[in-house]
Amino acid sequence: MLSRLLIFFSIVLSLLIYTGIQAGRLIPDQKIVAWVLGALFFSMALSWPFIYRSFPVAKTARWFRVLAWTGSFSFGLWSTFMILAVPVDLFHLSFFLFRKFLASNPPIPGDRFPVHQVSMALLGISSGIAGLGFIEAVTGPMVKEVDVPIEGLPEELSGLRIVHITDFHIGPTIRCEYVERVVRQVAELNPDLIAVTGDLADGTPESLARHIAPLGLLKARLGTYFVTGNHEYYWGVESWLDKARELGFVPLVNENRIVNHNGLDILIGGVTDTSAHHFIPSHRTDPKKAASSECASPFRILLAHRPESYFEAEEAGFHLQLSGHTHGGQFFPFKTLVGLAYKVQKGYYRGLNHHGNLWLYVNAGTGYWGPPNRFNVPSEITLLRLVGA
Repeated sequence: MLSRLLIFFSIVLSLLIYTGIQAGRLIPDQKIVAWVLGALFFSMALSWPFIYRSFPVAKTARWFRVLAWTGSFSFGLWSTFMILAVPVDLFHLSFFLFRKFLASNPPIPGDRFPVHQVSMALLGISSGIAGLGFIEAVTGPMVKEVDVPIEGLPEELSGLRIVHITDFHIGPTIRCEYVERVVRQVAELNPDLIAVTGDLADGTPESLARHIAPLGLLKARLGTYFVTGNHEYYWGVESWLDKARELGFVPLVNENRIVNHNGLDILIGGVTDTSAHHFIPSHRTDPKKAASSECASPFRILLAHRPESYFEAEEAGFHLQLSGHTHGGQFFPFKTLVGLAYKVQKGYYRGLNHHGNLWLYVNAGTGYWGPPNRFNVPSEITLLRLVGA
């Protein structure tokens, strides 16, 4: 525990120092002012989640709402700036070392890299990304329609409409109005089935009661099904499972339900988040158990918060898996980094993917987490339709 705290604070201190260095480049003539402003900006960007977690009374205060919005926007701006600045600094360092030790024309006095101009340009680019991403985030999710081509799909299941929402993250900046807008959008789609694949909120059900209440209006002929994400375990998973039932959802904890559509049975299975056993040992994710049934269903759907369950899902005989968690990277340039990370792991991070006999759809998130930034990665409500291949 002590070693983890030391690592954590070492990382925070390193980021603070790097932020101060960047601030000094932006205001080169006022180094002390720059470092003070950099420290204040850094604190504003990173302090509000700790206040939200540690002081429940603050959640309803107006000053905290202001801090949550300004802090979360600042975090989006800061993180974008940093992720762009690091490779520029690495290039600058590499170029300097090459000129100094390997090149035939070493650097001479006055031959300097234009750090101020580059930092100002990066700040302008980051501000544009954060601003446009903010507008896209608060506008709310788009409806993304996806046809899933199933080989040998029974005619009775052709056209089945599934609405998939995930990673809502109702909390400090996603409130009742946003939730009501999503519920209206889902109602207009007239789905046969609704799947909610975790990370519904950041907070306890009691503290967010007013803001999650509209979810009770989500209705579908075959029901609304819910599985846990990692964030449910941060805020009391049992309370969230109880709240899901109260809202009219059917929670699936490594289990399934059989529903009938046009005379044919469909198995809807759901697994817990892959980190669940760290919080509750009995909640270890188990796709095989979620598939177990005496009913020989011609079509099987698995709800799993993280796409990593796809390998076991395919082995367990599922035909379609619905997941979230990745946010599709949420905003550029993290979109590119997340995509690369999942490709290295031979995983799937966004959209419709095919693995053996399994189709996997990864929703980029109906809300957002942390910064209200969705630049080039819009939040989504997915309408999936089954079609024969």
